[in-house]
Amino acid sequence: MTTAVDMYDVSDTLLYSTGKGNWKGFQVPLSSIVKAAESWKKLCANHSKLWLCWNVDPDWCLVQQKLARECGYTPLVGGDSRARPPKLIDGAVYIDFNKHLNLPMFHMVLAIEFAFLYVPDKLAFWHSDLLVRREKLHRIADKMDLMSDKEMLVTLPGRGMKQRLLGQQRRYWELIGCTNRKISEHQFKRGAGWMANIMYHPMSPQDQVEKRRRAKQYYDHGAGVLYWAEHYKPKDCQIHVIKEALLDEGHFSRIRAKNYRSVSPNNAKRDLTSELSLNFNLKDEAAKLGLSDLITPEDVSTDNVISMTRASGR
Repeated sequence: MTTAVDMYDVSDTLLYSTGKGNWKGFQVPLSSIVKAAESWKKLCANHSKLWLCWNVDPDWCLVQQKLARECGYTPLVGGDSRARPPKLIDGAVYIDFNKHLNLPMFHMVLAIEFAFLYVPDKLAFWHSDLLVRREKLHRIADKMDLMSDKEMLVTLPGRGMKQRLLGQQRRYWELIGCTNRKISEHQFKRGAGWMANIMYHPMSPQDQVEKRRRAKQYYDHGAGVLYWAEHYKPKDCQIHVIKEALLDEGHFSRIRAKNYRSVSPNNAKRDLTSELSLNFNLKDEAAKLGLSDLITPEDVSTDNVISMTRASGR
């Protein structure tokens, strides 16, 4: 079967970069994404409050789904194609976002970037390696519930003093957030959404002033949304900000862990599916956040128990 990327004689690195959500060297025609989104839209129809739970590890994703449902949202489950198949709670919507695109990996930021193609209304989202205490999460969800289609929610990264003074790493972050179909489409049409390297966005204006200005922007995910806020956001739109510090205790990432064991490169080929449970014990971490009741013995796979045992050195 011929796929969108079969037609291109490109390097393995470029395909991984595309799947990571990077506009620089992006290899998939927009027409292929629009075509693929037709099936995504059918699956999401009649769900006005969707919460994207991205599967890199089925056990962690299952806890996230339960939390999203508690907040009154329909879990929308996608995932990295390298991960084991997700476990789904009753009422969850599952989409294989990569089915027709056939990329070697698929990052959740792609699903957020193109939300306007398939989401009826709101799309909440969070990182695969994030768990949040109920009292915090419910406050965030209550805020999202009240948001109109002229409002969105983002995470503000906690940068160091030197970075702030030098204006480095300026971006909004998808650690946790909420967008909607209207704002997503407005950002895309201005070439300033969630994906990396907005200088290469296919909708980016081509005048020299715009090119020079975009070339100075931070390259990573979310820099485009900050750029949109500063240059394109309609005056009647509002951005709500969650500070990273509020979520830090439940963010199980390599940058927060001592003695983090990496089994994949720290680039576009990074494979969180092989590292999350290797470095963090889900049952222990959930207990610290008051979420133990969301985990039953059958929720934890044998593979997860094995990897957690290795990580602890037992």
